[in-house]
Amino acid sequence: MKKRNIILFIDDEKVCHTLVELIIPNFTDYKLVGAYSGNEAIQLAKRYASEIALVLSDIMLPDINGYEVYSKLKEDEQFTHVPFIFQSGLISQEEELKKHVITDVALLYKPYKQLDLLKAINDALKPVN
Repeated sequence: MKKRNIILFIDDEKVCHTLVELIIPNFTDYKLVGAYSGNEAIQLAKRYASEIALVLSDIMLPDINGYEVYSKLKEDEQFTHVPFIFQSGLISQEEELKKHVITDVALLYKPYKQLDLLKAINDALKPVN
């Protein structure tokens, strides 16, 4: 069985990819796989299903939104236990999360600091006792 050592990062902004590419491989033991749209992310998630430890997704994407990516992946039993972190530049997204009844997902507001991202990743990947 492969080790779950990949973080799937989904964002349509190149600058966000550049930032996360500087942080995750250098400050964690995880590899990064990046997608620029929801549909691309779902394809990558299927390809790396047994290796994905965490999904870090923007909410506003050019095709389907982060909530739809979450729903589609959580339908697959390979992803039921994979934690998600949403990121957004819009403060109003907290209310949207409640509307979608997604309670097990952390929400990071952009722009965030490196330490905030690392803390969110560590919190999301803590083993559940």
